[in-house]
Amino acid sequence: MKISTKLRYSSRLLLALAEKRGVVSTSELGERLGVSPLYLRPIAIELEREGIIRSYRGAKGGYELVKNPAEVTFLDVARIHENLTLVPCIKDPDACPFTSTCRTRKLWIQLKECIENFLGNTTLEDLLKEEK
Repeated sequence: MKISTKLRYSSRLLLALAEKRGVVSTSELGERLGVSPLYLRPIAIELEREGIIRSYRGAKGGYELVKNPAEVTFLDVARIHENLTLVPCIKDPDACPFTSTCRTRKLWIQLKECIENFLGNTTLEDLLKEEK
């Protein structure tokens, strides 16, 4: 299993916004994260669509975290960028002809639940506290 680059950058972007508090320019974010602001734009659009950040245009534009860091879980962020289903039969038992006899399906369901529980119990605030 591999975490996408979008999820990694999205997580780093949110942490940078949570640390700074207030509007942070796209160029500053790009420098802090070592990523082109052009690459961050589509990621930010998805986060804004979910109501986690807000964008501002103009000379003093950039992005701002609008939710409290304690309210943003990494499960929220992961669901924006990732399919956490792991294997198709978890979501749709008819996707596999062996679902009724598969001895590993329960393992994949439990793994998905572990991942979701861990990410759902980890917030931006938790990581901010860890860094201090």
